[in-house]
Amino acid sequence: MITDAIEPFIGISCSAGIGIGKIVRIKEKSFNFNGSENRHDSDVETERLKRAILYFHDLNDKLSKRVDSSLGERNGDIIRSHNVIIDDPEMNELFYKFIRSGRSAEEAVSEVCSIFSDMFGRIDDPIVSQKKTDIEDVKQSLLGVLAGDFQGEDEFEEGTVLVGKSIPPSLVSKLENGHVVGIVSESGNAASHSAILAKCLKIPMIMGVDNIFNSVYDNDEIIVDAINGIVVIAPDDDEYYFYKKKRKEYLQRQKELEEYKGKDTILPDGSKFAIMCNITGNADVKKVLEADGDGVGLYRTEFLYMNSDSLPTEEEQFATYKKLAEDLEGRPAVIRTLDIGGDKEMPCLELPKEDNPFLGLRGIRLCFREKEILQTQLRAILRASAFGNLSILIPMITDIGELLDFKELVDKIKKELDSEGISYNSDIKIGCMIETPSSVFIAKELAEECDFFSIGTNDLVQYTMCADRGNAGVSYLYSPYFPAVLRMIREVAKSAAGAGIPVSICGEAAAEEKLLPFFIGVGIKGLSVTTDMVLQIKKAFASIEPGSTEKIAKKVLGMTREHEIMSYLREKL
Repeated sequence: MITDAIEPFIGISCSAGIGIGKIVRIKEKSFNFNGSENRHDSDVETERLKRAILYFHDLNDKLSKRVDSSLGERNGDIIRSHNVIIDDPEMNELFYKFIRSGRSAEEAVSEVCSIFSDMFGRIDDPIVSQKKTDIEDVKQSLLGVLAGDFQGEDEFEEGTVLVGKSIPPSLVSKLENGHVVGIVSESGNAASHSAILAKCLKIPMIMGVDNIFNSVYDNDEIIVDAINGIVVIAPDDDEYYFYKKKRKEYLQRQKELEEYKGKDTILPDGSKFAIMCNITGNADVKKVLEADGDGVGLYRTEFLYMNSDSLPTEEEQFATYKKLAEDLEGRPAVIRTLDIGGDKEMPCLELPKEDNPFLGLRGIRLCFREKEILQTQLRAILRASAFGNLSILIPMITDIGELLDFKELVDKIKKELDSEGISYNSDIKIGCMIETPSSVFIAKELAEECDFFSIGTNDLVQYTMCADRGNAGVSYLYSPYFPAVLRMIREVAKSAAGAGIPVSICGEAAAEEKLLPFFIGVGIKGLSVTTDMVLQIKKAFASIEPGSTEKIAKKVLGMTREHEIMSYLREKL
């Protein structure tokens, strides 16, 4: 029996696994420089900063090449992105403006980086908030160069667990020797660059752990359960042996999953059940291939808009989508057009403040209002379609008119490309995201006008159950196991089958292994999940009794209570 002598800390699992070791607290370096009223020689300080930036580039180039060779080029790009930050024209202009006002190079770096960091920190989006962490990382590194404190190596003893208020990606990138067995941070999320690097290094990582930094000491014993998001400090003997056994079992399960690589998932009718991946950006394509994913079922394009102070140009987008198509080596990729609303902020686009952004100007509605943005994106996607298997997915469809207007716009752009002599795939597929009750009820009409459906379960659950997925007070209603949600999925699958188009599931429900027999039983043809779930789904697929799925689905559809459905499906898988 595990005792509760010290209450465990809870956080977000960002890199799965279990780490057992001793704590090393990562403190932010403190650089002493005069913030006095004395004016500094602007010529001297300008020259110091220029030399420091050149040296920063040199150090960063060496580190990124090292990461390229050990973790792959896409991860080296994370480190290279810090060069882009330090070369940002607006940031540089402010650096030298502050220096001309009499500040030292250190003061200019500290103040300007803090301005940009605070700006991105105010934006409530995991992708954008990563920019804050990167800017803070750049600030610390550049201040270190100015102070002459720029050692490139961070040596830790075997069995070390890093604990910090923030763990920067530049530090994580240097941990390939295996001595660090776990990372715990007060800030950050699964989309952060630090988390991406930790996953590649297979280091268990938990982020978002409140107040842990000031609650522990160096050399404290610690257990990082990054499967369940639990951090145990000073474990007793029972806890230690429990987690040691759990870690061994986890590693064994991971080894067993490798056996499912290369195995097809074939439905009773002989067709392939597609297990695709959700990704944000081209850096994730290698993970799709490594995970044996059948392609990209959801390519989120928001990152192109949210990481920039200006709207991405057609050429920038074309280059991105073209690389996606080529890197997938023939596998399909479903590109979702810009899906954003007033609940998020974008530096490059002034969005209206709304009392209820989830029922407001978002998804295709926003794109129709900002038609130039949509036209630019569609031109880029169509041009890139000449280089691989790309298709287009429309978010937030609620009316047949939206689909028809979208298709009309695509046809108009095709004619423009024809007149310009630009190649594209004239048969590119256009799909609808089914994520609102209204789209469910007109699914038959939509199916006759589009090429495929993708059921976005996150929003479908939210809108069907009238439960804000971010509201803890109604979290018990935010579940895909409710009969209303499952019956809607069945209706969409029926409409798709009637029109002879494929339908897949994306969103959190796609990773619910217990729902797999139900999905197959009602006619779902594929899932789109995170890359780390591909082999897990393949394993679950292999365990389903042949010919049982239709009976399971029929039984589920006749049930009326969420907990009964969950219990029944748990028994069947």
